[in-house]
Amino acid sequence: MDLAINKNDIKVWTFPIPDYPIKGFKATTVVKSSLAGLTNLILDTEHAPDWVFRTQRIELLEKHEAEQTFLIRVETSFPWPLKDRDMYVRGKVAQDPQTLTVHIDSESTPLGEHPERPNFVRMPDMQGQWAFRPLGGGMVEVTMSGRAHPGGSIPEWAVSLVIQETPWQTLKALRRVVARHSYQYAPLPQIKEPAA
Repeated sequence: MDLAINKNDIKVWTFPIPDYPIKGFKATTVVKSSLAGLTNLILDTEHAPDWVFRTQRIELLEKHEAEQTFLIRVETSFPWPLKDRDMYVRGKVAQDPQTLTVHIDSESTPLGEHPERPNFVRMPDMQGQWAFRPLGGGMVEVTMSGRAHPGGSIPEWAVSLVIQETPWQTLKALRRVVARHSYQYAPLPQIKEPAA
């Protein structure tokens, strides 16, 4: 893995993926938060454009509380002259009973499963993971990782935007918004917190 960005207490690595045209990424930072607070932040799709870099809209299509799964449609803005992108994403929330680390795994739905929209290029593939690992003292290591194929013809500078700038800007904004009362104090009974 190559360390691409290391600033503002955020690190971003990139790495090649066999038989995949675009590098994967992994980004980490440490924040003061409850595990439920971070999980609430991710699940609050309505306000995702406030902090998820270049996300202009997330539409919640399905949410199943018992299975902790969801289906969303994500609209991502790309700089001119590139067209904006969209994708449909299925996700699942799970917590390791031993370590209490919360994992949120998401993956784009197969091409053709949902009709394409005018004015958007459909992203053909995305896999993403969030991991919230409690460190003690109310601190949590946040890891964002994955891969994303933007689809269409895209220049090298835009690829760097996807795999370096997006995770760095997203974690930078996450650090700013996660302390909101609406995230930290909203009950999430399925998430167990570490003992004080």
